[in-house]
Amino acid sequence: MLVFIIEILAVFLFHHDQLGFDRDCVLLSDCALRLCFVILDSYENYATIVNVKRFLIVGDAFSGLTNYLEVHGHDYIILKDIVKTKSPDKKLRRRILADFSNNSTIFQAVDSIKQPIDGVIATYENYILPAAKIAEYLGLPGLPISAAEACTDKFLMRSLFAKAPEKISPDFAIADSEETVLSFAQAHTFPLILKPANLSKSLLVYKNYNLEELLANFHRAQDLAPEIYAKYAPSRTPKIIIEGFLNGSIHSVDAFVDADGTPHVLPHIVDYQTGYDIGYDDNFHYSRILPSKLSAPDQQALLHVAELGCRSLGMKNSPAHIEIIMTKDGPRIVEIGARNGGYRERMHRLANGIDITGAALSLSLGRQLIIRATKNEPCAVLELFPKTPGIFTGIANEDALRKLPSLNYFSVKAKLGNFVGKAGDGYKMCAVVILHNSDEKQFENDLSFVNEYVSVKPV
Repeated sequence: MLVFIIEILAVFLFHHDQLGFDRDCVLLSDCALRLCFVILDSYENYATIVNVKRFLIVGDAFSGLTNYLEVHGHDYIILKDIVKTKSPDKKLRRRILADFSNNSTIFQAVDSIKQPIDGVIATYENYILPAAKIAEYLGLPGLPISAAEACTDKFLMRSLFAKAPEKISPDFAIADSEETVLSFAQAHTFPLILKPANLSKSLLVYKNYNLEELLANFHRAQDLAPEIYAKYAPSRTPKIIIEGFLNGSIHSVDAFVDADGTPHVLPHIVDYQTGYDIGYDDNFHYSRILPSKLSAPDQQALLHVAELGCRSLGMKNSPAHIEIIMTKDGPRIVEIGARNGGYRERMHRLANGIDITGAALSLSLGRQLIIRATKNEPCAVLELFPKTPGIFTGIANEDALRKLPSLNYFSVKAKLGNFVGKAGDGYKMCAVVILHNSDEKQFENDLSFVNEYVSVKPV
């Protein structure tokens, strides 16, 4: 009788998507199946029958990834950085801790895992390089270490881009002294950009219109860098680069690079607006919108450059998130991250019906990729920052926002009474809004409302 129950539950888990059952039903059935095998004292038989894979998530794991793994019947263990763990003494079944400051302690923690690991994955910038080293250590498909180093250091990245058969990125230099900054400024025209070589989320990024502003922001970045790095990238050494400003519209596209190093670039380009585009003196990504409004020739040129960029870095077995500016001279790459882009799991699922989380997991298992869009609907993600720094008092017209037909997600990140400020000074967004609607006209109306009437209220 127990064997019969196992067979029924296994069939259910295989075909729950087609049967239309929700996540709770799937998790309940999964637990029941595990219990049956515990009774039979054979968990490995369970894993074999339902094709369970066990993933090692390196660093932090966002809830969307862990929920995805649970719904699809997979297991996971999170390897957390002990320095960034709030309760290191607390024992959790799916968490192990390691000191990420050196490889030996990381590998010791990996060796302490008794169950076999099928795939290694990292979803945050700080853990791309450790994940590559762990995959190599375990003999699993992973990003080559040299590519991981380049994907997490914009100086190395720019150096490899410079060797591409076409010009695909701006001129740059390490800004390690005032003399270096002055020398670069004398050889290039303003505006010029200062940015960290190995941080994300627009932290410490400054657009400079003249020499006085450039030097002031260079010293400002030097002063703020130790604190910002200690908070967001404690295992990295602060490094600032200076580069030419790319004038044009900003876009991004995600890709998946297989074991042969062939990039499979999604044809679904995301259009951006920055803080500067909407009148803010701050360089953050205000909006991300699908589908792109670029012309067909410009889209093809952008996809071509994205592929060149992935090949230049020697990427394999990895997702890629490519940010590109469409200049008058053609597309130029801002950066490539060895991960899915922010919010892309939700955006591509809503707009295109694409499962990019599943694609990234398939790469970590060494599987062949099959990615097909089933629709092309509008979707937008908007990050709200204050126009001027101050004390956070709320979001303007929040009640009306919550009633919009296209509202898919809204979350206030800032706490009432806390100080909020610019992304360039290290502050995070105050709120996130996600819109989606199969009705394009309704979507455009709702997006216009958010653009015009929804904002952060500081005092």
